[in-house]
Amino acid sequence: MKYWIVPNNDSTFRIGDAIKAQGGMADWRTDRFSVGDVVFIYKTRPELCIRYKMEVVKTRIIFDEALEQEAFWTDKNTFYQGFVSFYARLRLIEEYTDDILSLHHLHEHGYQGIPRSVREIKESDLLDFLLHPHQTVNDDVYDVDYPEDDEKLYEGALVTVKANKYERNQKARRECVAKKGYQCLVCGRDFEATYGEMGKGFIHVHHLTPISTIGKEYELNVDTDLVPVCPNCHYMLHRKDPPYTIEELKRIIQEVAKPVKKKASRKATEIRLVAEAAMLRDVNDDNEVRKLIHNMMEMDGGTMMKNIHSVCITMFQDKYNNMTPNDWRHLIDDYVRTVTHRPDMQEDEVFYFKVSG
Repeated sequence: MKYWIVPNNDSTFRIGDAIKAQGGMADWRTDRFSVGDVVFIYKTRPELCIRYKMEVVKTRIIFDEALEQEAFWTDKNTFYQGFVSFYARLRLIEEYTDDILSLHHLHEHGYQGIPRSVREIKESDLLDFLLHPHQTVNDDVYDVDYPEDDEKLYEGALVTVKANKYERNQKARRECVAKKGYQCLVCGRDFEATYGEMGKGFIHVHHLTPISTIGKEYELNVDTDLVPVCPNCHYMLHRKDPPYTIEELKRIIQEVAKPVKKKASRKATEIRLVAEAAMLRDVNDDNEVRKLIHNMMEMDGGTMMKNIHSVCITMFQDKYNNMTPNDWRHLIDDYVRTVTHRPDMQEDEVFYFKVSG
């Protein structure tokens, strides 16, 4: 027996629709499988998770003997190219309605990259996760699952679904994120804002009262029992037993950040002071520069602007070492233009300058 991960894109072949319409069966175009193999069907964007676990019940099926699946092929050209291919018949073992086998969790258990082609799974840790996902993943990551027709949301019960195990309650999860969004309640992180489309809809849901401490069924109140948190904050919340509260973790983050903020603030002040000492922002801030410009303007016959530029750079380049020739040119030109056209600035305590009539 071998185990496989197979990617499926609904823009090519809608295998989920085929499985429902064909009584839990579907034919997959390949001759790599053997009877008894187990195939995990990974749904590509936007789902990015394994949805179906299937068993190979028949192989080397020719096109004329294959199930009638043309209606489920979105890409008709690819469908018609398969007339000469062999098919393998798959029977549904389990459908995962939650995100327990998401790409995120596959990566956590050793899967490298993104499923893009048929791949045999040989890694023992990854295989153990695929075969026993609910025993491997932190029970608090998503939610406890109950039938969709159950109008009440229960938590904490040990449910029998093919085996005694916690199942994820997607109904509760959907209500939680619908009411509270996908932003971490502790640190404020939003995965879509950070990672774009890839991060859309990704968030953990934290139980304010750990399921393991309940010991009996209780009716879940989404408003008071569940909160969205990022994986980092989620793991930090559970660094002690009982877990930290949301407010406790917020305070810890704030306390850790204080010295960093003070250090950053001091550094910013130092940079600002150095920049101010090395860059002349306004001619009026330096009497020596201002007096030099006025003296050169007052000379008989006037002084060419390029000479004023050159003299100022020569005289003050060490004092204002961050200023470029262009900085000096713009600064002096603006100042001379202002003095020339504003009578109220043509007289000052440094120098008397009168525009000739």
